[in-house]
Amino acid sequence: MDIEISNPIRISLDVVELDEHVPSLKFSITIQVKKFSYSSEINSQLWIECQCFDAFIDSMRKGDTAVLKDMNDFFELRVNSDQGWLEWSCAREDLEGNVTSAQGKEKLTDQSKCTLYEAFSNYPKWW
Repeated sequence: MDIEISNPIRISLDVVELDEHVPSLKFSITIQVKKFSYSSEINSQLWIECQCFDAFIDSMRKGDTAVLKDMNDFFELRVNSDQGWLEWSCAREDLEGNVTSAQGKEKLTDQSKCTLYEAFSNYPKWW
């Protein structure tokens, strides 16, 4: 795994492609939520610009609200440090215009905030 988070939910991002022309990373993403009598798993691939990745890490470091979005606005990961929430959403549209989406909101502890920050900031950058 390139980036893996296990708390408060399981999120993994694996790089599958790089684009140097528009500095960006194509990730294969998996989000797994297992709660009481509920479970959900999302698998998708998406492009994230390197500058958005850097801004996300910088905002987390400063304690600001950090937002990681893909280039098509189908995925968003939001870390709201002030309120202590991790919010995520993922959607896909097929060729006929049908849309499937999922989203969630999880309470963050100070430890899980640090774990999130470390997981992203320790990613080896090529840009």
